Amino acid sequence: MKKLPVFVILIVVTALIVSACSGPAPAPSGGGQAAPSGNTTPKAQAPEKPAAKPTDKPSEQPANNSGNSQATDLLELADVTEGLNSLKSYESIFTMGFKGTDNSQPKEWSWTVTEQFVKEPPAKRSTIVGFGTDASGKDSTIETIEVGGKTYSRFGEICTSSDANEAPTANTGFTPSSVIGDIKTAQLLGTDNINGVTAQHYLVDVSAMNALGAYTNSKSEVWIAQPGNFVVKYSFEATGKDTFFGGGSDTEGTVKWSYELKSANQPITIAPPEDCGGTPEDIPVMTDATDESSFGTMSTYSSPSAFDVVVEFYKKEMVTKGWAAQEGGMAADGFAQLSFTKDNRTASVMITADKDKNVTTVLVTVEAK
Repeated sequence: MKKLPVFVILIVVTALIVSACSGPAPAPSGGGQAAPSGNTTPKAQAPEKPAAKPTDKPSEQPANNSGNSQATDLLELADVTEGLNSLKSYESIFTMGFKGTDNSQPKEWSWTVTEQFVKEPPAKRSTIVGFGTDASGKDSTIETIEVGGKTYSRFGEICTSSDANEAPTANTGFTPSSVIGDIKTAQLLGTDNINGVTAQHYLVDVSAMNALGAYTNSKSEVWIAQPGNFVVKYSFEATGKDTFFGGGSDTEGTVKWSYELKSANQPITIAPPEDCGGTPEDIPVMTDATDESSFGTMSTYSSPSAFDVVVEFYKKEMVTKGWAAQEGGMAADGFAQLSFTKDNRTASVMITADKDKNVTTVLVTVEAK
């Protein structure tokens, strides 16, 4: 229960960003396959499965990307992020955007997900930035950092922290394939160097996308690392109606998706954020504390110590730390609330016994007078 505020705020602010940006609903992929409906949870990764599987030799002529059904099957790509867990480190950037009109009025939005990952020691930073002219016109940003056994989340001036249950892993926060879907057919064009990585360049067949009638002039390309079999770059651009992204029949313009991988196996530094909540240094914490988390001015944790032991600990140690006990506290069977002051601050310590789980919960709130 101690981590509930962290997860609640992440769910709420994510919903706010999607709403503010006219956020995209899942849409058909560049390969014409429908993306998972209403779900951006990444698929389980198969570490030993290559990201791309060439299945034929390149044809002598490029495929007609506007709808030629005779494109040669050269690539089967189920997820553009497959293969990331084979890297020691990376930075990925996935951007979706739209620019056009809605009922003859200008409309523009974008949504960018950036992820930095280091395998050893495990650390990850994920940032979501949303912008939309049909809402407040301001950027909305969520940042999550997983490092040193802690998870830190920041939304605007609100920052939370909590103990991490598991070490961070590659691409678990968001997968572009939830929007892009899979790629069924693509044609090899040649070999390029993208962000210092040698990659095979493919033209993706988007005839199925055009056949849906929402988009015209669609074009999609993908670059696969060789060796490595991970996507270094992906792009999709089309004109048409924005019906797949929350728009109506009167919404028309240009939609763009882009995914790019940088700093593959290069040094990346991910450090805990400064001033991200947590228990102030002059607030004592039981040495057997577990499940520590913080949210703004509040911090909480669990202790296996008995309720009476924890109460006496705070009555003594708060005074030792320079806090003055205040009258008016509350005490009942398995519940106590203690109040303290120091300089221009007040501290409220709420202690609750969970007899079913044999743990004691501590909630500390520190505020300026």
